[in-house]
Amino acid sequence: MSSQRRRLVIVEGGRLQRSIQIAGAALLVITLCALPYLLEPFRLGQITQACIYAMVIVGLNLLSGFAGQISLGHAAFFGIGAYTTGVLITSYDVAPPITFVVAIAGSFVVGVVVAFPALRLKGIYVALVTLAVGLIFPAVITRMDQLTGGSSGLFGISYPPPDAAYFAGFDGTVYFHYWLAVIGLLLSCLVVRNLVRSRFGRSILALRDNETPAIIMGVNRTAARTLTFGTSAGIAGLAGSLFAVTTGILTPATFSLLLMLTFLAGMVIGGASTLWGPVLGGFVIYYVPQWATDLSSINGSQNLAGVAFGVIIIVITFTLRSGLAGLGRKLLATVVLVEPRQPRGVLQGTPSTVARAAGPSERRLPAPSPTDLANHLDRTGVGSTDAARNL
Repeated sequence: MSSQRRRLVIVEGGRLQRSIQIAGAALLVITLCALPYLLEPFRLGQITQACIYAMVIVGLNLLSGFAGQISLGHAAFFGIGAYTTGVLITSYDVAPPITFVVAIAGSFVVGVVVAFPALRLKGIYVALVTLAVGLIFPAVITRMDQLTGGSSGLFGISYPPPDAAYFAGFDGTVYFHYWLAVIGLLLSCLVVRNLVRSRFGRSILALRDNETPAIIMGVNRTAARTLTFGTSAGIAGLAGSLFAVTTGILTPATFSLLLMLTFLAGMVIGGASTLWGPVLGGFVIYYVPQWATDLSSINGSQNLAGVAFGVIIIVITFTLRSGLAGLGRKLLATVVLVEPRQPRGVLQGTPSTVARAAGPSERRLPAPSPTDLANHLDRTGVGSTDAARNL
């Protein structure tokens, strides 16, 4: 009791909670706007790539975290979006914003096509189907060398910034790519948040937790899982498009199975089935190898990046089952207590105070007499009046 008294009590949906949410959103906007002025272009470019990785994990979390479908093929959807944008820009001179829409639609369609055979499977068998997609994609890109550049890669992908003073010079291009990645990440998080909190989101959560009762209650399993798979692939496709215009170079080796395992590790590290965990995981999987590589160059060690990344995954898996987002919730729960909001019209307090607050007529309702019940049945036309009079 004493620990609960020391915590700040916040009523869910109350004025205080809304004020905290508004303050947090304002702080986030201020931070995002200030980073281009506080960091050098190289560091800002790193944040851009971390945001793009986080976008893929956000889409993967929708499928594997909230829907419970293991996917090992999101590197392929990421590559589909990247090569769609790259080919349309370099070969057909299509405007980059249009290529983004085409990439999202193409990845969505491929995700839906992959979802159909996966609907009849469960567990590891779904993972094997998606794994096959991830293994096939680099080979297909290599074969289509006249269009994609093959193993040599696709070069010359660019998205010039708008003609404005803010985006002038080389630094302006870096700023523009940064805002593209940030806006894409925020939109992806918003889509997943609204989707999970909707009726459709409750359907996929019910299918994940217990499929048979969910189907009995009327959930359309085929439609729910197909749309979830397609939406997840579409978010990965958008991330691939942004990756193409920010890097300018695409090679089949970039979208290997190792990249897919990295995305999956990022989801586990950040926290599956959470809204902000994938964002944390995206930054972790990008920055930890970078830091480990810098440390390797200092000490002269080899392959330290892979060792450090593996150790982090093992430690978080055994100590933080809910990831970094779960750790944040536990730490916040030590100082803040969120209570559910009482419905309107419900008297709060102890039974004695509720009884005193209620009027004499509200404490006990008299039972209806047989005559009153019979008159009510006559007015509503329900049942038999003679049977009611015999009560």
